[in-house]
Amino acid sequence: MIFSDFEYFIFFLFVFLTVWYLFPAVFKEPSKETRILHIFLLIASYFFYMSWDYRFGALILLSTFIDYFVGWQLGKTENRKLRLFYLYFSLITNLVFILGFFKYYNFVASTTNSVWTPLFGKEALPILNIILPAGISFFTFQSLSYTIDVYRKEIQPELDFIKFSLFVSFFPQLVAGPIVTAKTFIPQLYEEKNFSDIPFRIAIRFFILGYLKKAVLSDQIAPTIEAIFGNPAGHHTSALWIGAVLGGVQVYLDFSGYSDMAIGSALLLGYKLPTNFNLPFIATSVSGFWRRWHMTLNAWLRDYVYFTMGGSRVGAARRKFNLWFTMFVSGVWHGANWTYVFWGSLNGVFYVIEEFFHDFFPVKKETKTSSAPKESLLSRCIGPLRWILQNSLTNIAFFVGAVFFRSLTWETSWIHIKGLFFFQEGTIRPYMWKDFAWIAVLLALGHLIGYWIFEKGKGRNIPRTLEFCFYPVIVLILCLATPENSAPFIYFQF
Repeated sequence: MIFSDFEYFIFFLFVFLTVWYLFPAVFKEPSKETRILHIFLLIASYFFYMSWDYRFGALILLSTFIDYFVGWQLGKTENRKLRLFYLYFSLITNLVFILGFFKYYNFVASTTNSVWTPLFGKEALPILNIILPAGISFFTFQSLSYTIDVYRKEIQPELDFIKFSLFVSFFPQLVAGPIVTAKTFIPQLYEEKNFSDIPFRIAIRFFILGYLKKAVLSDQIAPTIEAIFGNPAGHHTSALWIGAVLGGVQVYLDFSGYSDMAIGSALLLGYKLPTNFNLPFIATSVSGFWRRWHMTLNAWLRDYVYFTMGGSRVGAARRKFNLWFTMFVSGVWHGANWTYVFWGSLNGVFYVIEEFFHDFFPVKKETKTSSAPKESLLSRCIGPLRWILQNSLTNIAFFVGAVFFRSLTWETSWIHIKGLFFFQEGTIRPYMWKDFAWIAVLLALGHLIGYWIFEKGKGRNIPRTLEFCFYPVIVLILCLATPENSAPFIYFQF
């Protein structure tokens, strides 16, 4: 069951009507209604997650029990060693025995065997038939944020098991984020929810925009991307560049589309999820790009990895290593494959190169005064040209990295990279240029409109009646433009 499927619309309609119409009519006591509501949302969340495989429910329940128990115990003791023991217990059980086993065991085993077998003639570790639970990295990191925050005494332990379980498993963001921390979500479970407070227009906008990104745009270009990445050795250099750009854009459309639909779904139920993407392709630096891309993961890594290692409070060399290592962890988090490890490491290198550049060419803060001389025509042109150059370099760095992110194997990723920078004969079809052209135009137009609305704050005061009159037309257009075959969200595998 994915957000763009008809089954999800039926499921969500049932949940929405039950929450806002059935429960208020049946339960007259607000406290009792809230309790039943949380239990119902918890059951609905487990049903949603177990619709892929019923066995997944046991895993998320185990993770929930572990961190609920750890948080409870941390709240009962001030003994430093004992608190540290409970923290390590949570980290080891979640990262090693749950996330490590299900996501990384076969990767570690195959890597070990590739070295061991040529030397000793037999495998060191068996390869197991392990089903990777959808979104395991998301709910594991989410649950860990609670344990770490309780250990740091930034929040109090949540003793209500139902509320804590709902925080871990809330279905709109369960499978692919946004990653929600306990200190931002659990307080919402104590707030009184009113139907009149739902921002319907904002919620519907988020969901429609997310559906457009995923079901209409991302799925339309998927066949072209699969053809290019499936055989990079057989394609022309220009086709490989098209594949690199489309591959990176597809990840953006697919993942930000899911995030938008998750935010819209949660808003319709009375809950706020954090923004996960903010026009990343207008960034003019590597650091600026990652502040706009998968913002909740980068915030999690900043708070629980980068700051833990000392952040920027250390020397210049150590700070650069901290930045690189944080991106390396991001790559490992994304997948059990050397392509993801290298992708994270490469982006860490880009980060460090940018830091060295700033060391040698520090950014000067411009101060404007009333007596400042009028800018010349040349000065006015330099600003836009500088923006174009910086933005182009930033996006090129991302798209080159996206080759490793989207490639099927380590070998094909290097074939693709070689073809990007050394001319290669091969196949280039007109439909590849067509997909590149229309997606580039729509992406640029979308970022321009988004910048105009979200950065400049213009064009938001659309009359309510006019907006709702357009919804049937928009729905019809989306239905006609949606391809027959929908693909699972890319981030389900993470």
